[in-house]
Amino acid sequence: MARNMRILLIGGGGPTGPLVVNSLIAENHEVAVMNTGRHPVEFDAPVERIIADPNFLEPVRDAVRGRHFDTVIAQYGRLRHIAEALAGHVEHFIGISSTFYPDWIDPPATVRPSSESGVARDWSVKYLDEGGAMPVGAPLDPVGKFGARVVETDTALQWAHLHGEFDATILRYPRVYGPRQPGATEWSIIRRLLDGRDRILLPEGGFLMQSALYSENAARIVLAAVGDRRASAGQIFNCADAETITQRKWVRLIAAAMDREVEIVSAPMALAQPTWPYARWPLTVGHHILDTGNLARLHYSSVPVRSSVRRTVEWFLEDAAARGAATEPQLRDPFRYDLEDRLLVALDDVRDRIDAIEFPEFDMSHYYAHPKAGAAAKAEPART
Repeated sequence: MARNMRILLIGGGGPTGPLVVNSLIAENHEVAVMNTGRHPVEFDAPVERIIADPNFLEPVRDAVRGRHFDTVIAQYGRLRHIAEALAGHVEHFIGISSTFYPDWIDPPATVRPSSESGVARDWSVKYLDEGGAMPVGAPLDPVGKFGARVVETDTALQWAHLHGEFDATILRYPRVYGPRQPGATEWSIIRRLLDGRDRILLPEGGFLMQSALYSENAARIVLAAVGDRRASAGQIFNCADAETITQRKWVRLIAAAMDREVEIVSAPMALAQPTWPYARWPLTVGHHILDTGNLARLHYSSVPVRSSVRRTVEWFLEDAAARGAATEPQLRDPFRYDLEDRLLVALDDVRDRIDAIEFPEFDMSHYYAHPKAGAAAKAEPART
């Protein structure tokens, strides 16, 4: 990594910001942090603090007027405004984006955007997924207002890179978890276990797999992108933990970290309403696994998922009352155990009725021959 770079990090108050800033400080870089100042964070050493609202173009433009940075890491705010304001002020722009891939969001849960004229936008034409400078793999899908903004921003960053305004690196994040992560779904399971619940509802048996990203792994990816501009510039990276696990294993890892026994109870997604806050309904029912092959360009080590889940649980348990209370308004989990119990009773009743049906016995043996003794060899007469 180059020494003494001038680096601006936009954000800094979330779960990954302090990890990135403190690592950059340890590498002797000149670090500035831009945010609103509403959530001050202490770092390992003094940094320049720039107070500006990164959700709007003009405050960022005013804050960077006359300034130049080697690298900007945009982890917070409206990325399209930040990119526009930083054009001409930075060499390498690292933007954190999202994973609005086709069929990942259930269309009835939102509405597709249209332009001010009422004409539907043709994002497949506008999006730089063919012939551009950055390998996309699969174009994003502008489902809903937020999805449209993600696509618009992603496209703007690619356009800026293609036209030489700066070297762009796009990091696409799935669900992030770890200490200090807003709306952490882990708390839904942790609180239920703390409250003595030993049966946890999960949709579709808990066998759905979803890519997720531990906050420390996210920070390590960002630092690797900063440290190797040649490998990261002009690239789009799907970011996720090295191991993708099922929701079933996720719950069992949380329970193991708390030294609890837990029974997983399955319900069809459409009927499993109590699970939606932590199973992330209304995502489409199916596996959501990111192709992270491009991360091989970067050199970093990944925290194993078993360790990352345990660290997350331990952080919550250090001050469960306060940290849970801060998480629940964002999580919007009602914790209505009376309703969950009614659903569990109904599911048990259905299971008992099915168990009473006498199905024919299924032969579980394999389909290949398994002779008890070898057959006698037969000599065939020679043919002339």
